[in-house]
Amino acid sequence: VRIAAGEELTVRQAAVGLNGHAVEARVYAEIPERNFLPSGGEVVLLDERGAIFTAMDDRPSATPASADPDIRIDSSLVEGLEISSDYDPMIAKVIAWGQDRKAALDKLDTALARYTVLGVDTNVEYLRLLINDDDVRAGRLDTGLIERKMPGFAFRHAGDAEVIAAAMQFWVLAEASESLRSPWNTTTGWRLGAPAPWRMTFGTPGGGTATVTVTWQGNADLGHARVRVGDGPEYLVVVIGLASENVFLEIDGEELRFALGASGEGYPRQGRPQSVYVGNDGWSCRLEVLTRESRLARVLAAIQREEGAADPEVRSPMPGTVVSVAVSNGDAVVTGQLLLSVEAMKMEHQLVARRDGVVERVGVRPGVQVANRAVIVTLVDEV
Repeated sequence: VRIAAGEELTVRQAAVGLNGHAVEARVYAEIPERNFLPSGGEVVLLDERGAIFTAMDDRPSATPASADPDIRIDSSLVEGLEISSDYDPMIAKVIAWGQDRKAALDKLDTALARYTVLGVDTNVEYLRLLINDDDVRAGRLDTGLIERKMPGFAFRHAGDAEVIAAAMQFWVLAEASESLRSPWNTTTGWRLGAPAPWRMTFGTPGGGTATVTVTWQGNADLGHARVRVGDGPEYLVVVIGLASENVFLEIDGEELRFALGASGEGYPRQGRPQSVYVGNDGWSCRLEVLTRESRLARVLAAIQREEGAADPEVRSPMPGTVVSVAVSNGDAVVTGQLLLSVEAMKMEHQLVARRDGVVERVGVRPGVQVANRAVIVTLVDEV
């Protein structure tokens, strides 16, 4: 402002010295794997400087990312904040300094690996993939780089370890509950013969289910158990440490640390959460805690659709505003045909038919706001 007013610079160019290298990464509420689709939700856990993971390492929480003078984080986030579709998706900036380009990128990668926000999908995993790409490291950059690189990026999805981490917190806490009145109800599965297994089922991203079966083996640490996810292999799991925001496990001899979060109506004042979140290394996912009823609904929905068949219900991939509707009830459509457009976070997203069929029902009109996963168009087979 002072320069615009005509005042002189107080520092001459000759006095400006270059010292090292700095790199900035912009954290967005978006899903890069789904064409950078904007995301939203409530921030249920926030640890941008990695105190959770350094604390689990039995080291002072001020290392390595916390209070590191070479790492700067400018953030708009606080726990409990609701990220909506009304604004730009950028939620934070992570800046790292190093003596040279490689050192700065290494420092940035460390900071992003410790960066933890649960409850909202972010692009942190994508940022780490990008800054560790050979061309990016070498400075071979151009405007087509991301488009070329995206097909080769291997994005992470929830696997057995993540589902086990989500389940073991419930297993440990259930055993510690003062509400237990009978040895028959303990998570050790006490019986006159072999211990009875303890089970918990989660809804996974994409509409699937994952049932975790835990069979008690011993009380060393916080518990030893044989654990299986669905019909998969059996693992020997040791719960080394557990807190409200993290869990430290050993799975078949490999030590793993995860940040934990949870949300749900009335939670934590009463009952179980409806959703749990697990994450590490800049990645996270949401798992739905299924009741018997919600588990049955998921199983039936999977049965009703043929394997590989497209869902007849077209859902909004994020909360937003309907900009335009291109079809009406009764219209015949083909795969790839535009159905409608939804605007969120200053970006317009076109939703297309994933199958041939007839529009049975259009449930929205231009100007209407829609929730995430809301059914907006229903297709049926052509008669």
